[in-house]
Amino acid sequence: MRAALSPLRVECRDATRARWTTPLAASEARRARREVSTRSGTDRIAFDDSTPRARALALDRRVCVARILLSVVCASRAREANAQDGFTRVESASGWNVFESDGDSLSPRPYALEWPSGWSALEDVSSARSVGVDASFKDFNDEASTLAVFITDVKQLSARERYGTLEEDARLRAESAPNQRTIGKKTVEVRVGDRACEGHQIETLVGGGTAGRFGAAVELVKIWIDPKSGKEYLIRATASRSSWPRAKASLRRSVDSFRFVN
Repeated sequence: MRAALSPLRVECRDATRARWTTPLAASEARRARREVSTRSGTDRIAFDDSTPRARALALDRRVCVARILLSVVCASRAREANAQDGFTRVESASGWNVFESDGDSLSPRPYALEWPSGWSALEDVSSARSVGVDASFKDFNDEASTLAVFITDVKQLSARERYGTLEEDARLRAESAPNQRTIGKKTVEVRVGDRACEGHQIETLVGGGTAGRFGAAVELVKIWIDPKSGKEYLIRATASRSSWPRAKASLRRSVDSFRFVN
């Protein structure tokens, strides 16, 4: 005696036969096979793409899933960029953060410096100060973008005495390594107590061989000496050559924002 077929088997058998009759029947067969797969546990969702509307809905589902996956990937990458070891990302509604030196600073005079919102600040400044770095900031969305304050003891009483004229200083910095050239320079004055100290502000295009994995970059330095304390202050900002056109205004503002307080 021939065994009776279950309703599911009958549906599958009938749908398979129907596919050889008419286009409408073929469409019904495809839908039946999807329903069979869903019922048997091989497919969690049954998509009916037998009509333009159904196909559009199915496409919308796929697009939605793709967008969700993309947002997850972007969020994951953002977390990685914001959680770099040894740095803390800081944001401000004004678009600018303000760093103020503390009692452990290498500078005998307290100072303040503005740095861009969304950048990250070095946490362990105490260790960095052993090599003359008093503050350090970095943009992990463009790792070539950095800002740092260097303070060292020197015997000379002025930038001119230590480095010569502005032109000589700029030339020596450009010639310190291959593929470098000066793209900007000017003499600046920095208020130190009741006096104005002359300093140099120089922008140098650094070649790929010197810039390392970031390729060509631009280095902006502002340097002067406090004759009373014998401290040299060097504010250094960098950016990749490609990002320099859009980053230079912010970096120049940061460098120019350095000021002694109280």
